[in-house]
Amino acid sequence: MRPGDDLRQRLPAAGRAGEYLAFADPVCQGPVGESDLMTYLARRARFVAAHYGAALADVRLRLGAEYAALNGLSRFHRVFLWFEHDLWDQSALLRVLSLLADRRALEGRLFLMPADGVRSFPELADAELAALAPEPLARLQIETCAEAWAAFAAEDPRALDALWRRSLPLPHLASALRRHLQDLPWTTDGLSLTERLVLRAVAGGADCLPAAMAAVHAADAVFALTDLILRDHVARLAEGAQRLIEPGERWRLSARGLAVLNGEARHVPGPRFQGGVTVGPQSPWRWDPRFGGVVER
Repeated sequence: MRPGDDLRQRLPAAGRAGEYLAFADPVCQGPVGESDLMTYLARRARFVAAHYGAALADVRLRLGAEYAALNGLSRFHRVFLWFEHDLWDQSALLRVLSLLADRRALEGRLFLMPADGVRSFPELADAELAALAPEPLARLQIETCAEAWAAFAAEDPRALDALWRRSLPLPHLASALRRHLQDLPWTTDGLSLTERLVLRAVAGGADCLPAAMAAVHAADAVFALTDLILRDHVARLAEGAQRLIEPGERWRLSARGLAVLNGEARHVPGPRFQGGVTVGPQSPWRWDPRFGGVVER
C-alpha cells in the first residue's frame, strides 16, 4: 500500500511482487472532521474535486475504491505500508491505521517500510528498494496512530499539540504533526508556514510552478508540496482585494504581500480547513512560534 501511484511500476522491477494498493486521499489538506464514513467520503470528494480540478464522479469512485480496499486486506498474508517521513504520507498513514486498528485479523500482518527521513522511496535505486527490510507494526504503534488521527480530526487542536511532544513509537510522526500544526495562522503575521514559504519563494524570483516548488522543497523537508497543493495555495493567496500574490501567468507579490512578508502588515486568513480545525478570521487557534505551540487567542 502506497499513498499514490508513483511506485506502481517501480516495485515489480525491484523484485517486490504483489498487488499494489494506492491510498491517495490527501488528508493533509481540506476537511477531515469525524463523521460516518459515507458522509466523510462525500465531503472529501467535494473538496478534492473543487480544489484539484478533478471530476467529482471520478473522485468519488476512486476514493470509494481505495477505502473499500481496506476492508479486504485480511485476504493478504502480509501488507507492506510504503509511507515516508513527510506530512502527506504520515497523515495518510494515520488515516489508514485508524481504520484498521480494530481489525484483529490483521494482527501481525502489517509491516512498515523504513523511510530514512531524507530521500523519498522513488529516489531510491531498484537495488535499494529491494534491500529495504519491512518492520512489523506493533499494537502500540497502531493504537498511537488511531489516537493521533482522532486528535488530527478534532476541532480543537490542543490534543494534537500535546501528542507530538510525547515520545512516540513511530520515528517520523512527531515532526509531521508539528508541521501540520504550523499551518495554522501564526500569531506574528497571520500566515501559515506554507503560505510564508510560498511568499518567500515568489519574492526570491520564483515566478512559476517549477521554480516555486523547487524553492519550497529546498526550505521544507517535512511537507513536500505536490504541484496541485502548491497551485491551490497560490490561487487562494491571489484572491480578492487583499491578495498577497498578483494573479497572472508569472507570479509576483502584490504590495500587500510584500508588506505582510516584511512584517509591516498582517494577513487575515480566509476560510479553510486544517485537519479538523476551521481556519478563518474568527478562528481562535494560532501557532505561536515564540514557544512553538498552539495557542487560543
